[in-house]
Amino acid sequence: MRRGTARMYLARFALATRTLRALRCRVMGNRARSAFLLMGGATLCVWACAGEQPPPPMPPPGAPATVQVTPPSSAVPVGSAAPSAAPEASASAAPVAPPPAPTSTVANAKSDSSWAPCHQSYKATAKEVSKDVAAMAKGCEKLTKMKVIGKTATGKQADQDQPQTLPLDAKANHCYRVYAQATDGIKDLDIAVKDSAGVIVGQDSTDDPSPVVMEDGAVCFTKDDKASIVVSVGMGSGSYAVQVWGD
Repeated sequence: MRRGTARMYLARFALATRTLRALRCRVMGNRARSAFLLMGGATLCVWACAGEQPPPPMPPPGAPATVQVTPPSSAVPVGSAAPSAAPEASASAAPVAPPPAPTSTVANAKSDSSWAPCHQSYKATAKEVSKDVAAMAKGCEKLTKMKVIGKTATGKQADQDQPQTLPLDAKANHCYRVYAQATDGIKDLDIAVKDSAGVIVGQDSTDDPSPVVMEDGAVCFTKDDKASIVVSVGMGSGSYAVQVWGD
């Protein structure tokens, strides 16, 4: 009887001990959860006050851990070279070559270097443009074997004026040389011969008041043409005279 009573008391004591342990573990677990929640709330407050995104909350004790995957960033890794920008266009384009000068289909320039000295050695003496231009052309007669064609043309012009045009009735298979003389007021008188299409066939190469076209030759036509002589003043103003000689 006493042994049975003792065993019963021992069994009840063991049951009470196990119950007490279970309650103690439950209380400690509740306390741990409360402390964890309090710490998480404080952390959220700190991140919110700093204006930054808080880190993900820690899982409670006993919960399975989760791994957060961060998507790949588009930023260039440290130490890697940034992609180079497209090359900028050249500030200055390559210079474009001017188009070639048009060529006459009815005339061409004939060169003869032996004709140049007769003009280069000429000095105006009469102080009258008509007589001076006749004397200059006469001095080249032996070399060119040409004769005067038509009458002496005269005019007045200044460097601010538009060029003046004189007619030249050119014949096929004939060559022409144009002489001009200006007064002392004109320092640079310019002469050019154009065909009927407006193409320059010949022009003087000097900056003086007594130009010749051509300086070392003549202008020769392969076809009949209503050509022209263009007179312009590069510097100064005054009177001038023009004579045309041909073969």
